[in-house]
Amino acid sequence: MSKNDKEKLVDTVMGEAVLSILESDDDVSFDALIGQLQESLSAEHDGERQEALRTAIGGVHNFRTRPAGKVAPGRLQVTQRKSRLQHASLIMDVSTVKH
Repeated sequence: MSKNDKEKLVDTVMGEAVLSILESDDDVSFDALIGQLQESLSAEHDGERQEALRTAIGGVHNFRTRPAGKVAPGRLQVTQRKSRLQHASLIMDVSTVKH
């Protein structure tokens, strides 16, 4: 499996965990995400998916413990930038509303 395929599988198992949390109507949090990933890991028999689940769990732990304002390069940085842009556009939309 190539590095790109491994990254896609990590994204897939992470997405499945988030969807499972949303479907159960639980609050989405780091703890809930890690718990769901660990639950999936304990039930998984495929070696590649187990590795992807471990990588996802480690990634969530690393992100969770990172000091505020410190962003590692990669897709997470792009995601945070998009999030900030969306948040900024919401603020701009609110401020331009006339009464």
